[in-house]
Amino acid sequence: MLVPVGFAVALALSACGGGSSGGTTPAAGSTSTSSSPAAAATAPADPAGAKAQIIKNWETFFSSKTASAQAAALLENGSQLGPALAKAKAEDRATGGNRSAKVTKVSFTSATQATVNYKLHVGTTKLNSAGVAVLQGGQWKVSETTFCTLVELGNNEKPVKSCPK
Repeated sequence: MLVPVGFAVALALSACGGGSSGGTTPAAGSTSTSSSPAAAATAPADPAGAKAQIIKNWETFFSSKTASAQAAALLENGSQLGPALAKAKAEDRATGGNRSAKVTKVSFTSATQATVNYKLHVGTTKLNSAGVAVLQGGQWKVSETTFCTLVELGNNEKPVKSCPK
């Protein structure tokens, strides 16, 4: 669905962010006996299920074959990003409409956020890329920051309507 060759190359050179990350610190006087107290804070309750949903949703979102309405549902705040989604769809068509992604690694940074490493297929070119998945409304989605960074890179690094500035 997305990512013209021009900014796909730029994407390969930089990973996309999407929020803050950081560990948790036990409260003063904490007497927790768990051997890994941070583990619960850095992963969802069902990591395997979350990872499977992230992979499915990420690969569906980046497919040229995915309908615009379905892509919007897989994007954080997708209902507010109509103009940017339309721009991405137009760019995809202009570059052959043959995009796909293959997730290679999911690393949870919190119970509601994960770094996603993936290979972006643009025609016959495969690019190593990274972005962020976020949990929104009980569903794992491509982060708004990841998507808007891609669309703006494809727009010669100029702002795209509906993407936050």
